[in-house]
Amino acid sequence: MEIVRQHKTTLIRILSGDAKFVLQHVHQAKLITGHEYDNLKDDISHHSRQDFAINLLDKMIHKGDKQCHKFLELLEHDEMQETFPLLNDLLIPPALRQGVPKINEYKINEYKMSSDPRGACVIINNMHFDKSSGLSPRRGSEVDVACLDEVFKWLAFTVELHTDKTAVEMKEILKELSRREHSGDCFVCCILSHDSEGGFFGTDGQVVRPSDILQPFARANCPSLADKPKVFILHTGWEQPEYAIPDSDFLLALATIPGLHSYRNTSRGSWFIQSLYKMLKEGCKRGEDILTILSQVIVEVSTFETNRTAPPSVFGLSFRQIPHIDLTLRRRLVFHAPAD
Repeated sequence: MEIVRQHKTTLIRILSGDAKFVLQHVHQAKLITGHEYDNLKDDISHHSRQDFAINLLDKMIHKGDKQCHKFLELLEHDEMQETFPLLNDLLIPPALRQGVPKINEYKINEYKMSSDPRGACVIINNMHFDKSSGLSPRRGSEVDVACLDEVFKWLAFTVELHTDKTAVEMKEILKELSRREHSGDCFVCCILSHDSEGGFFGTDGQVVRPSDILQPFARANCPSLADKPKVFILHTGWEQPEYAIPDSDFLLALATIPGLHSYRNTSRGSWFIQSLYKMLKEGCKRGEDILTILSQVIVEVSTFETNRTAPPSVFGLSFRQIPHIDLTLRRRLVFHAPAD
């Protein structure tokens, strides 16, 4: 039971990747009752995949050590590990059972990250919008850009900035990036703009859809990034099926979960990017992988939620924000900090 609790956040991230697959296998293994099956199926249909994973793990913990042991045995099955390769990296028995991470084994399973530069980090930042769009200026976004520029240059990426682009221009930038010959070991794309349920707004008020952002970097469209990690840092709260990760080796870091807003201070920048900047600076020095770092971002930003209350005048909204990640990474992704 303690093992499942200890690795709960990691398991939530991994198992939420294919909730229906997990549910069928857990039900087939008779780890849950028919009533629990119906409730978890409802989570998938009407809530988020992360809600499903959280509720499933809570049920396993509540059922005690024997059931948790059976659950861990299920995760060791070949079919589960083939579907969720990170289980093999992050939950390797017997290291998991002993509670002792085997650092050398983990290192073998890291993505290569030794090229100089590491790769391209592209930032698209829309601050000023056409009057006809009805969209307000995104004051404070320049602070976020400065932080992203600093931290990724520090991590040996080549940073490329595009400011105030229309939807057509944003799409063309992304297509041009996919046509490049990427010799680096990684690719990072940051998009900061007003968003809608269907994507990001260009400065002209037209929408760039998730498929316009992600699909150009699928293996078939961008062969030079095949098998390399592709990281998208997006100031949005998209929900599936609004987007679908098109291939392996993708990581999406979203500013908030669906239904909640992402907040930005006009002088200090956004909660999400400022926390990400801080945790990258601290975590990379400690040699932490990106999932550990993003977990710390989620924890910190969610504390902002609990420490603030929105006045009634703010459109009846509460100041709540919980970042969200989605991924098809197959190895640990570690951005090694430069030597002091």
